[in-house]
Parts: sequence; structure tokens; C-alpha cells
Amino acid sequence: MKIGILSMQEVKNYGSFLQAFSLKNNIEALGHQCQFVNIVPGEQIEGYKISKLHKVELLAQRLCGWDFIKRFKYIYRFQSRFAKEFLPELGVKKEKTTEHFDIIVIGSDEVFNCAQKTWFGFSRQLFGEGLDADKVITYAASFGATTVSKLNKLGIENTVSDLLKKLNKISVRDANSLDVVKRLTGINAEKHVDPVLIFDYTKHMPPNVEMKNYMIVYTYPGRITNPNEIKAIQAYAKKNGLTLVSIGHYFSWCDKTIVPHPFEVLAYFKHATCIITDTFHGSVFSIKYNKRFCTIIRDMNSQKLSHLLEQFNLTNRIVRTGHDIFFIMDQPIDYIPINNMIHQERERSLNYLKKNLN
Repeated sequence: MKIGILSMQEVKNYGSFLQAFSLKNNIEALGHQCQFVNIVPGEQIEGYKISKLHKVELLAQRLCGWDFIKRFKYIYRFQSRFAKEFLPELGVKKEKTTEHFDIIVIGSDEVFNCAQKTWFGFSRQLFGEGLDADKVITYAASFGATTVSKLNKLGIENTVSDLLKKLNKISVRDANSLDVVKRLTGINAEKHVDPVLIFDYTKHMPPNVEMKNYMIVYTYPGRITNPNEIKAIQAYAKKNGLTLVSIGHYFSWCDKTIVPHPFEVLAYFKHATCIITDTFHGSVFSIKYNKRFCTIIRDMNSQKLSHLLEQFNLTNRIVRTGHDIFFIMDQPIDYIPINNMIHQERERSLNYLKKNLN
């Protein structure tokens, strides 16, 4: 069958790349032809509009500082590698898809998170509208920080409800998304894990990395800015003789910044001594490769991150103050039950795809 995937594959982000790669390859392993469907932008809704100069303003904000030349160097390298190497390799095309599909799969990632500032705004297409397919389902779709209350305040609650009801099958990634779907439609959606957790990337990854005794900092620009958090991270690395390595983005307080291939990112996680992150996929990579890690939860990602850690009984990895880092990082994690859970979730996920891709 001819399957289309409507996901966050166009977003220049390691997690977005790797989850899209996994879903595409898992679907193809089931014997289907598969390609990505690009997002059609929707309306910029009140309170979440971005200006026409948004990219310029964002760049200026990220360059602000005495080390703006280094910042520009890494921003350019990151953006350039994604545009010229990574996204074409993934199979992302610039032109809009015009062909018919037997089935379109919406997901994974925050495809339903419309209460946020994005270039595509409130795209009804991400909820299934206007898709040229005989059947439309979702896989591990997430509303992110969007709640029923926010949808109501934005005046789009009924619109989203009507669109969700038209989908042939709904799979979500977290408790908040389950709640939103249930309250808006009365449907008990299924819940599945992020695609990164159900795919074996081993044959795509380098066996080793050119670094030892390092601690990964995995975050985005403008996120880890609290002086107490930064001091605690630096102090932990110094005490344990670890090099602080930021992946993807430059921070003056880290020892080293690298912009590797997405598969190399996984290799760096696999061989790291430990990880500090405040992102969903940074936590997913850490869990996947059974690493010691700490997660700082932000308001913007509390729904999905809290659920992920609760799901795998890892809420004790949550950093509430900078002082927590020393204690949490030194606590071992029993990954035997966690790996068993991941194995079970992988089987459930693949069975869902087998059942609904027909």
C-alpha cells in the first residue's frame, strides 16, 4: 500500500528527524511504500502569532553576546547541515505532495500542539483536513502543552473536536493527549511510545565516538539560563573529571560544542558518562541507551515530559533545583524493568501499525 506520513519531519531538530526516520522505516518494514507529506500552514491564531520578521528576530536574540561570532558559526552549521544533508537524506522534499495515498499516518511528535508559536500555526491539515487519502490515522500524536482549556480560550475547541472525530483511528503519546481526545470526542484513543523507542538504529550508527569521559548537555538556545543550574552542571562535571559537551547548539559555559549527524547523536548518547537535558527526546535517548541522566522540566513541555518519566517510573530523575543534580546523577537506574516495558511497548506499537495499515 502507498502510505503517507504527516509529521514534524521538516523541523530542524534531531528528535524530529529520528522519530520520523523510525516511523518511516517501521512502516516500510511492513511491506508498504512510504513517503512524507509536507505541512500546509494554517492560520496564525491570536496570542500565538509570529511576525514576518520572526526568523530575523530569533537570530538576533540568539546572537546577542560577546561571543556572537561563535554563536553564528554553530547556528549556521546546524541549519546548513539539516537543510543540505539531513532532511534530503530523510526523504523530505521541498515541494508540496499532490498525489493520492491509500493511508496517511499523522504523527508522531507534537502534531496537535496548536497553542504554540510556529511557522505553520493552526494547521487543520495536521488534524486530517484536506488530506488526499482513503484513510487517515495517527500514531503517537501529541497535543504537547495544548489543553482543552487553551483550545476553548482560543475558540477552536469545536473545530478540533470535529476534525478529530473524522479520523479513522487515533493513537497518542501522552496522558494529556488522551484526556484532550476523550473530552472533545468521547473516543478512548490508544497510547503508544515515541517511534525512537521502537527502532534499532545500530546499523546506522558509528560504533564509537572520538571522545571519552564526557557529560552531554542536550537543550535548545535560551533554555538552560538559570545561573544556579549552570553552576551545578559545571561543578558536577568538574568533580567527576567530565568534559561538558553540548550537542547541536553553542553555549559558552560548555567545554565543547558539536553538530553531528542524527545517527552520530545517538552514538554520543550511547557512549556518554551521563546526560543533563530539559527536552523530551534528550530524555528518550537517555532511556533508550540506559544512561544516568537528569531532566529539568519546563512549563512548555511539562505535559509530555512528566508523562514519559512517570510511564517508566523515572520521576526521581526530575531536577527541581540545581542542587538536585549531584544527588540524582549519582543514583543508579535499574534498567531491567524499563527495558522490558520498552520491549512490550514496541510489540504493541508494531501490532497497532500492522492492524491499521490495511
